[in-house]
Amino acid sequence: MKYLSFYIALILLSLHVACSNQKKQQTEQKKEVAQKNVVQRVSVISVKSPKAGEMFTIGDNVEVTIKLNKQEVEIDSLLVEHGDIKEMLQPDNDISYIWETTALPAGSNQIKVFAYSDGHKIDSYYLKLRFKSDIAPELYECKIVKTYPHDRNDYTQGLFYDNGILYEGTGQRGQSVLKKVDFETGKLIAELSLPANYFGEGITAYKDKIIQLTWTSNTGFVYDKESFKLLTTLQYNTQGWGITSDNEKLIMSDGTQTIHFLDPEYFNEIGKIEVYDQDGPVKNINELEYINGLVYANIWQSEEIIAFDLNTGKVVKRIDCRKIVPAEFKAEYDNVLNGIAYDHENDRYFITGKRWPNLFEVKFVKI
Repeated sequence: MKYLSFYIALILLSLHVACSNQKKQQTEQKKEVAQKNVVQRVSVISVKSPKAGEMFTIGDNVEVTIKLNKQEVEIDSLLVEHGDIKEMLQPDNDISYIWETTALPAGSNQIKVFAYSDGHKIDSYYLKLRFKSDIAPELYECKIVKTYPHDRNDYTQGLFYDNGILYEGTGQRGQSVLKKVDFETGKLIAELSLPANYFGEGITAYKDKIIQLTWTSNTGFVYDKESFKLLTTLQYNTQGWGITSDNEKLIMSDGTQTIHFLDPEYFNEIGKIEVYDQDGPVKNINELEYINGLVYANIWQSEEIIAFDLNTGKVVKRIDCRKIVPAEFKAEYDNVLNGIAYDHENDRYFITGKRWPNLFEVKFVKI
């Protein structure tokens, strides 16, 4: 009886192994059939010039040399695509394509090349280049119109004016606040402290709300503008520096040349631009203020304000503010110029700096 059980077990094991081998063979056969029916993907396209990341000026006619590598499949055609432009090209060993760039925004732009065989797309190549602005910014000088008091404890990160009141957001962990101030007297009207682990950054108003960023926590706060009651929080993937609004979207800086556009209701990113002047990317973009179609921006650790076009990213103005920096802060690297606010009804500009003793009403005079 013992031997009978052994033989039965041996037979069952043999049947299991045979079934497994049969299934494996069937799987391999299916793979072979599938491979025969699928056109193998090959690296067909390369670009000989220019190199990825090269910098040009908007308006340049950039010659893109496309090379077709050796392949077993026959290439019917190539499709070149950039922006709304799509052009079909006949295949050849070296193809010269002229990329007209007059209508491009500043910064990174991409051209795509697709290869087709027997009507099917079999390969693609994306080339990203950078483009400087094709205009030189107008030069302005900042002049003081009137001086108001400013709390020297305020490490100013964000500033905006609304209906006679100045709103200010300050930084430093354990010291960051949102405050409402009678700017003419410097009297504090209301103040809300952030939790000590947050480093406050830019602020802006959108309808009846205030949005306040934080620096490295990827978190922003949304308050009721009147009561400072916390309504919700928002998340973002970059650092938070400056923020403003054109009444349709939020406009946010992250310390680089990139400006992010956010949906004001759901706070998801809906677009972005890069800020370039005639020399290249403008980095360290900090506090922002939207004014009559342009965005004015402090450049961190600089005594200069720039204004850039919201659609193209081109810098159109440079404003020299060296003469208004208080003497005690001339050589500062921390307590620098930061904070721009605008009174739309009365066409008044206000600026200040981190821990500065004064808020200035200013005008920008063309040089």
